[in-house]
Amino acid sequence: MKKEMAGLVALLLLSTAGTALAGQRAGAFSLSPFVGGYTFDGVERLETRPVYGLRLGYDITKNFGVEATFDYASTKSTDNTKAPGGQIKPNANSNLSVYNYRIEGIYNFMPQNKLVPFVAIGGGGSTISNRAGGEKSNNDGTADVGGGIKYFIGDDIALRADTRAIMSFHHNIDFKGGGDTWMNYEYTLGVQFLFGGKKPLVPIVVEPAKTVVVKKAEPTPPPAPVLVPVDGKVGAWSDWSACSAPCGSGSQNRTRPVLTQPANGGAQLPSLNESRSCNVQTCKEEEKINLLIEFDFDKAVIKKEFYPNADAVGAFLTKNDKVSITVEGWTDKIGTDKYNKNLSQRRANAVKSYLVNKHKIDPARITAVGHGKSFKYDNKTEVGRYKNRRVEMNQAVTVEKK
Repeated sequence: MKKEMAGLVALLLLSTAGTALAGQRAGAFSLSPFVGGYTFDGVERLETRPVYGLRLGYDITKNFGVEATFDYASTKSTDNTKAPGGQIKPNANSNLSVYNYRIEGIYNFMPQNKLVPFVAIGGGGSTISNRAGGEKSNNDGTADVGGGIKYFIGDDIALRADTRAIMSFHHNIDFKGGGDTWMNYEYTLGVQFLFGGKKPLVPIVVEPAKTVVVKKAEPTPPPAPVLVPVDGKVGAWSDWSACSAPCGSGSQNRTRPVLTQPANGGAQLPSLNESRSCNVQTCKEEEKINLLIEFDFDKAVIKKEFYPNADAVGAFLTKNDKVSITVEGWTDKIGTDKYNKNLSQRRANAVKSYLVNKHKIDPARITAVGHGKSFKYDNKTEVGRYKNRRVEMNQAVTVEKK
């Protein structure tokens, strides 16, 4: 029994490579192999032994479904009482085969979650036969009640644990007495595989990847020239004029008028002027860049529909090689604070890695920060939780005009 259970646990651990977590869904068929233990009522005098079986199910809705179960156990009788004459009864220590078959109604609680508890109720039959012959088979009707829990590790696969209390209505008087009601117990571990059904559709909201606001510097007008009105003398120099090309090379001019002189008949003499080259100036502008990338539940992988958003930021950083940015990751409220803090950091790191690997951006120019849970949108709805699972950036940066 221990070897079988250990093998099942190893199989379940190897199957945890699932993707998004969809939970139960209407219209899906399920196949659930399992192993476990089967304990018989004390009056039956049968050993507790391993049980192996299979469940076939159909989800009518997300909450309600039906399942057909078949399982098998091999056991031994512990009846060592003696018949008249001192002989052990024929069924002592005999090997018995036990077959159980039933149909159950299943009700799932919180079917959209990763962890789905459920209850079960149903009925069917049980057959106990002596493999060596010599006794009649015992066929009983059964009723059962129980429950369990499913843990989804992917869209179409879940780990599953079940318990059942099985009431057997014994009626065969040739098999260990008759007219009794027995209470047996079954406890199992298994894997549930889902096929088909309608998966929930989550709307994808794509916001503009980039908004640019350009503010151009206004040239400062030169002050009015200051003249010294002294007859026969040269006036003061005017201020240098502004460069003709504010963001590049150009020239500046200033003048120095000469006032009229009586010795020259009062005629105006030519003014003095000079010019110089402008120093090359750097013209800067302010731009605002936005980024939004949304993620599937419990994932940190950028989906293809968001590649254009990330590529727009990558092109901007390539063009403006002195700009640094910060990308911020978030999650919805499902899960622990510690787990979501780590998940949000992995999402921010995924965006940074995309920009570094595809657009060859220096990693030192990108800061990735994971904030954990987000309450910006309503976590009570699927749409709100989807929008909270995001990496975004809203940043104003100063760039040089080329």
